Amino acid sequence: MAEDFRTKLKESMRNDATGERWYDDIDLGEVLYLSIQASSLHGCTPQALLEDVTQYDAFQVTLQIKPKVMTFGRRGVLPQLESKPWWPLFTDDSPILYVAENVPAGTVQEIYEDLLCCIEAHPELAPRKCGCGLQAC
Repeated sequence: MAEDFRTKLKESMRNDATGERWYDDIDLGEVLYLSIQASSLHGCTPQALLEDVTQYDAFQVTLQIKPKVMTFGRRGVLPQLESKPWWPLFTDDSPILYVAENVPAGTVQEIYEDLLCCIEAHPELAPRKCGCGLQAC
């Protein structure tokens, strides 16, 4: 089991007057960014600015596919993710951005662990590099 996803949340911005807070994205190799947010402006439960992140029952979760990562096909990341039981929670905000609101903390942990396992098990998901070290076209 991977460490608790909440230990990875690093606050990058807060506005106590509006109840807004943002956590940095979790960088998952060369493939994905995982954004987990909770404040009065996010789809979380409770929808409030709490000091203790463990007091949230549910979070807003965003998956962003990094540039040059294939989405479909043999090397595509989406076929790997679409088979997960939590995938139907997400709606596509763009071809590379998927958002889910009020995701229970246990499910967020499952998503985090599944993404780590997927990237480790499928190194072909990362963009290929040519012999010169640049991204392949």
